[in-house]
Amino acid sequence: MQKNIWAKTILTSYRFLEKVSDAIDRLVETRALNSFYMGGNNFSQNNVFVVSESLINLTERKKKLINLKVVCDQSLRSCKEEHAQILIERYIDGDKAKKIAERHELSMRTYFRRLESAEGEFSAYLSRNGYTEKFLAKTLLSEKWIYEIYSKFSSIPREELFQISESYLKKIALS
Repeated sequence: MQKNIWAKTILTSYRFLEKVSDAIDRLVETRALNSFYMGGNNFSQNNVFVVSESLINLTERKKKLINLKVVCDQSLRSCKEEHAQILIERYIDGDKAKKIAERHELSMRTYFRRLESAEGEFSAYLSRNGYTEKFLAKTLLSEKWIYEIYSKFSSIPREELFQISESYLKKIALS
């Protein structure tokens, strides 16, 4: 059984949080500006209530993503420096294990032990601050793209990392 799946998921999603938040901002702006043209054939889809509800939902979604970014930053700052560096290089930068091990002059075995220890430390910080597996599942699995990352870590070998294309980022903000 794999450990620290939520820690890996949060760290991997970190590099996309700003882009998704920016896409949500653009969507909010577009919907707000287009709300001026309410009425006509699309009145049921463009009335004040529907547009307002959509804007509120998008804003709440962005708030959730910003909070995730903040808790990730805090968690990384609470880790030992060597652990934080490995987590950043591995999950946020997306570097391969071999490259990281060489950069830090570690054997592969030592690298993987250190990575597992770093993931555990990061995960423990999350739990201590209320970001338990149950809370994260309830809060984040409504984000389809985060659920995809979580699913991949639940079923893939350690060496594979989740990748998101630019076109998929645009779809994420619309879902």
